[in-house]
Amino acid sequence: MFGDNNLAQEMYKKVKWIMEHIGVCVLVLDKNHKKVLLGKRMNSYRAGMLGVPGGRLDLEEPLEECGKRELVEETSLVASDLKYIGVVRELQEGYNFIHFAFVCSYYTGTPTVIEPIKCESWEWYPIDNLPENILPGHKAALDIFLHPNQLSVRDLLTKE
Repeated sequence: MFGDNNLAQEMYKKVKWIMEHIGVCVLVLDKNHKKVLLGKRMNSYRAGMLGVPGGRLDLEEPLEECGKRELVEETSLVASDLKYIGVVRELQEGYNFIHFAFVCSYYTGTPTVIEPIKCESWEWYPIDNLPENILPGHKAALDIFLHPNQLSVRDLLTKE
C-alpha cells in the first residue's frame, strides 16, 4: 500500500481539490478610507456581480502573500501590508469556499484591469453606500470590516 502510485495520485487530487476551495479576498480602501475598490466580474462565478480583488490560495502559499499576489495580478496595486480581518465560509455551487479576508489601506499604483477576460472594470464605491450586487462572500467580508466589534466569522450556508 505504501508504494502504490495510484493511491498517491488520488490523495494528491483530493488535497488539490480542497486547496482549490480556499482563497483570499482583499478589501482595498482609498487613501481617505471612505471608498472600497470593486470590480465587475466576467466569465466566472456569478458574472455581472461586483467583487473585491482576490483568488485561490496556492499550495504552501502564505495567506498574506496570496492576497498581495492576487492584488497585483488583478489590479496592478502593490500592497505595503495587509491586515487580516476574518474568515467567511460560502456555499458555492455545491461546495464550501473559504475566504480569508484582508484589508489593504496602504499600497502603490492605480487600479488597472489586468485580466479583461475576468473583470470589466475597477471602480471606487462609498463604503457607507455600497451597491447590492456584491458577491455574497465578499459582502460578508465587508460586513466583518464594517462591524469590527462583532464576531469575525461569517457562515453563508444558503444559496442566494
